[in-house]
Amino acid sequence: MISGQVIDVTSANRLSTEQDDRYRLEIKICDRVIKRYPYHYQAWNYRSYLLASIGQYEAAAESYRHTLSLKSTEHRVWCNYGVVLEKLEVFDEASKCYSQALKQAPCYFKAQYRKSKNLHRRAQYGEAVLSYEQAIQLRPDFYKVWYYRGKALLQLNRNDQAIESLNKAAELYDGDSKVWMLLGRTLLQEHQHQKALRALNHAIRIDANNANVWSYHAAALKSLGQLEEAFTSLEKAVTLEPGDSRFWHLRGLVLLDLDQLDDAQVSLTTALKIQAYNHQAWLAMGWALQKMADYSRAIEAYDKSLAIEPDQPFAFYNQARCYARLGQDMWALEHLRRAMSLDPNIYTERAYADPLLQSILQDMEDDDSGEDLEEIELIAFDSN
Repeated sequence: MISGQVIDVTSANRLSTEQDDRYRLEIKICDRVIKRYPYHYQAWNYRSYLLASIGQYEAAAESYRHTLSLKSTEHRVWCNYGVVLEKLEVFDEASKCYSQALKQAPCYFKAQYRKSKNLHRRAQYGEAVLSYEQAIQLRPDFYKVWYYRGKALLQLNRNDQAIESLNKAAELYDGDSKVWMLLGRTLLQEHQHQKALRALNHAIRIDANNANVWSYHAAALKSLGQLEEAFTSLEKAVTLEPGDSRFWHLRGLVLLDLDQLDDAQVSLTTALKIQAYNHQAWLAMGWALQKMADYSRAIEAYDKSLAIEPDQPFAFYNQARCYARLGQDMWALEHLRRAMSLDPNIYTERAYADPLLQSILQDMEDDDSGEDLEEIELIAFDSN
């Protein structure tokens, strides 16, 4: 029997029937040995490993506890026990196991890497980054540790460092589409659109069947003004995952930019049929209907967006414009006030430069001056 195996956390999902049968037979052999020799450490350890390998994690955890009661100084056993506990979603205890493994063997990379991912999974991102960096000291050529470090840094909004980490991961191994996709998405967030496009092209060459990659690819192309190419990428995305509202939503936005208003409305309608509780999609629908001069329906769409996310000056401002187009100046004035109160810097200046709203603004100023006069009269009355 071998006592130093390290559990492959994905192995239980990909064992052949022959392997599974062989492992189950070996478990029975271990059970016979243990029945005869109850304190046989290697038999308990190997039995624990086999149970974990066939996905019987509860039994494996119990077996590892017995193994460690016999001998608690083997770092690989502590690490394997931690892996099993993570499978059972007992994350805090798993972290303690990795710490025990590192106490026995401070340079044991697998335990340091697992501890890092455990911290990451528990949203302790700062500690996870430090732990990933310790893992990098032990094995600087392992691309995944750089990748996950980048992901943790993104959670801390340290995007520049995350980009460096993801670039390093891609440099060490350029065949993982997830690395290129995350790098491309992060570069998009940092408005580095040309670099983002290059990264996403890499991701597509590796895996052309990932709808998310195509959507980010489209976003990069859209930012670069390449709208027809962006639309083509989104056609790929909706073909691969027609049930994802995000892709139909983004497709609708690109069609709006292409001034294909009817098609944009159809695309946004599809997005909202899939996911109605999306204030941004309702906002885009309002904008599409407004551009189509369907002002009443545009107002309704903006209302639905505001019902989900109430404080949107853009929605109130465009409702004001729609009401103005319909000749309903009182409603236009009310919605313009709301927009200007939510974001006075942008929407006050925009309103004064908008010919459609200038007469309404004059009405608002007249109303305000009346209120000031009334207030002055009240003060004068109170002073007598």
